[in-house]
Amino acid sequence: MSETVAPPSVASPQSGTSVLALTAVFVVVTGLLDSMLLPALPVIQAALVLTTAEGALLLSSIAITASLAVPLVGSLADRYGGRRMLLAVGCAGVAGASLSAITQSFPLLIAALAIQGIGTAVLPLGFVIVREHFPEQKRSFGIGLLVGLFSFGGGVGVVLAGPIAENLSWRWIFGLPAIVIAVATLIAYWIMPRTAPSPGGAALDGIAGKAPDTGAGRIDWAGAALLAATLFCLTFALSKVSDWGWSSPLVLGLFAAFPALGALWVRAELRVENPIVNVRFLRRPAVLSGTLAALVLGLGYAVSVLSIPQIVLAPEQSGYGLGGTITDTGLYMLPAALVSVLIGPLAGMLCRRLGSRTVLIAGLVIATACLVFAAYRHSEPWHLILLVVLLGVGGAMSGTALYNGTVESVEPKDTGAATGINLIARSVGMLLGVQIAAAIISRYAEGSPIPVPTDASYTNTFLAGGAITALAILLAWRVPGRGTATSPRPTAEPAPTVHA
Repeated sequence: MSETVAPPSVASPQSGTSVLALTAVFVVVTGLLDSMLLPALPVIQAALVLTTAEGALLLSSIAITASLAVPLVGSLADRYGGRRMLLAVGCAGVAGASLSAITQSFPLLIAALAIQGIGTAVLPLGFVIVREHFPEQKRSFGIGLLVGLFSFGGGVGVVLAGPIAENLSWRWIFGLPAIVIAVATLIAYWIMPRTAPSPGGAALDGIAGKAPDTGAGRIDWAGAALLAATLFCLTFALSKVSDWGWSSPLVLGLFAAFPALGALWVRAELRVENPIVNVRFLRRPAVLSGTLAALVLGLGYAVSVLSIPQIVLAPEQSGYGLGGTITDTGLYMLPAALVSVLIGPLAGMLCRRLGSRTVLIAGLVIATACLVFAAYRHSEPWHLILLVVLLGVGGAMSGTALYNGTVESVEPKDTGAATGINLIARSVGMLLGVQIAAAIISRYAEGSPIPVPTDASYTNTFLAGGAITALAILLAWRVPGRGTATSPRPTAEPAPTVHA
C-alpha cells in the first residue's frame, strides 16, 4: 500500500520552519545523549561492576558505530531523502537508548550503545534536510544553526549527566533522551513533507513505491561492508592505543589493514554503478581540501580540549590546577556550547555574505590565537573561561564554514555523503588528537614532584594544538569563497557515475 506524495508546490515557509525546528530537536538530543556517557561512566562501572577496560569499551562502541553510520546514512539520505532516513535514525536512537536504560548485561549494553551510535548520523542528515527544504539563500543559516545546536547539546549533556545520575539513576541519562526522540520521531512521521519542497533536493518518490529520482538503484552492500571494515580498523586501533600501546602487534596490524582495506574500498566504489559513496567528487580540490581541513581541525581541537578538564581537576598544589570536581569541568565547558548556539547561525549568514573561505579562516585564526594565549596563561579561572569562549567562537565559525563550503561544492545528491566524510575526518582527527595530547602530557609528567603533569606539559599541549590549527588555515584556501556556485554543473564532474 503506497502513500500519497505531496508535490513540491504545496510547501510553505511555515512547513520549512517546522521541519528545521524538528530536525534541531533531533540534533540537540543526539548531541546530549552522546556526551552524557563520559561523565556518568564511573557510576555505570560501579553499578555493573565493570573494569576500566570494559568501561572504555563502552565509549569505543559508540565511536566505532558512529564512524560507520555517518557516511552510510548520509549517502542513503542523498538517495532516499531526509525524511525517510530521519525516521530510521530516530527509531535506531530510541531502540539503542531504551535498551541501554533497561539492560543489566554488559554485552547487551555494548550492543545497545552501538545501536545508539547510529544517531550521530543525524548531523549530515540534517544538512540534507536543510538543502531539501530551504532555498539557497537560507541554507547557510540552517547549517550554522544545526552545527551550533549539536555542540550545545554536547555541552549541556556533560553538565546534566552528573545531577541526573546522582538524583535519579544513571539509566535515566538514556531513558529521558529516548522519550524525547520517540516523541520527535512520531511528530516527524506526521508533519514532515514526503517530497523536498526546494528545487534540486532529493525527491522521496521511493516512499510511494517508485525508484527515487536521484538515480538510486540497488544498494552497494559490498562497498558498505568494505567501508565498515576500513573505518573499524582505524577507529578501534585509535581507541585502544592508550590501553595496548603503539607497539602492540594488534594495534600495528589494525593500522596496516586500514590503508589496504581503504584502497580496496575506493577501487570497489569506482567500479560499481551506484556506489554507497561517490568517491569521484573527492577529485574536486574544494572537497578534498575541506576533508583534510576537517581532519586537522578535529586533531587540533581535541589536543586542546582534552587539557581543560585535566587543569580544572588538578590540585592547587600543582601550581596551575583549580582543584575542581567533575561537575565543575562541565560548567567550565558549558560556555563553549552556549556560544556555539549564537555563533553557528551568525557564521552561516556571514558565509552567505563573505564566503565560506573567509569565515573558515577567521574562525581558525581565532582558535589559533586563543590556544597560543592559553599556552602561557591557564592557571586562573578567567584564563580557562576566556579560552573556552574563544574556542567556542572559533570552532562554531570553522565548523559552519567547513560544512557550508562542502555543501556548496557538491551537487544536491552528494550532500549527505560529502558532509558525512567531513564528519568522519574530524572524528578521526579528534581520536588522533587525544592520543597526541596524552603522549605529550605523559612525557612531561615524568620527574614531577607530585603525581600530576607539570605545567610545561600543558604549555606544550596548547602550543601543539595551536600549530595544528594554524596548519588548517593553509588547507582552507581551496574552500569556496564568495560567489562560488552552490551546485557544480554536471558537465564539470569528472567521469560521473551513471545511475540506473
